[in-house]
Amino acid sequence: MAISEALVVYGLIVVIYGVLVIHVTQTWSGDWRVDRSLPAWFTLDNFMMISFALSFFGFIVWRYLKYTEQ
Repeated sequence: MAISEALVVYGLIVVIYGVLVIHVTQTWSGDWRVDRSLPAWFTLDNFMMISFALSFFGFIVWRYLKYTEQ
């Protein structure tokens, strides 16, 4: 249950961070030093989508575990 809670919290933190970075820099995939060492498909928008999907999956697992605990 703690792992699913952590997925929800940290996944949403990454999504909020990504939205802020995108609005501040006015770009989806800027020419950042970090992006140069990553694969071409792994940009900030893909990272945000993956973290949101993990957060949603963690929320579903958390709700299921909370329901079966009762």
